[in-house]
Amino acid sequence: MSAKLSEATAKENATRDRSSAVVVAAVAAAVVAAAAAAQVAAATVKEAARSFRWQKALSAAVARGGASPTQPQGQATLIPTVPSEDNASHTKVVFKGRYTNFPLGHIWEKYDFVQTHLLLQEALILQQGQQPELLGPEQELQQRFIVNLRLEQAHSKPLDQPKE
Repeated sequence: MSAKLSEATAKENATRDRSSAVVVAAVAAAVVAAAAAAQVAAATVKEAARSFRWQKALSAAVARGGASPTQPQGQATLIPTVPSEDNASHTKVVFKGRYTNFPLGHIWEKYDFVQTHLLLQEALILQQGQQPELLGPEQELQQRFIVNLRLEQAHSKPLDQPKE
């Protein structure tokens, strides 16, 4: 009788040990998931704070009355014209902007955005090559393949992926 009782107790203990191991594994998985969620939340908060800092800086620049990066800047030239029947104006205004004589605001916004983005990428690539420790992990996430051109014999094609 005591052998059957000890056998039943052993089975019960084994079942309890298995269920406690499952609970421990579930708790460990929950801790790992919570840590990952905390990292994502921290990155989101950091990005939101960065956005607000940029918005505050741009608002301060606009409030100071600085030159707008999206509006054409330059000088306007007034050219006297011969009045005609359909045009009552005696002068023609010619705008000489920064890059071209093209004064349409919505076009300037797109052109300046692309120009600024390209200049920024060029500056970042230059800084990444000279002082890689200055750029944070945000820039390291964007993998840029830099092509170095030399007069030596090529060992591979320029755009081949480096073997790691």
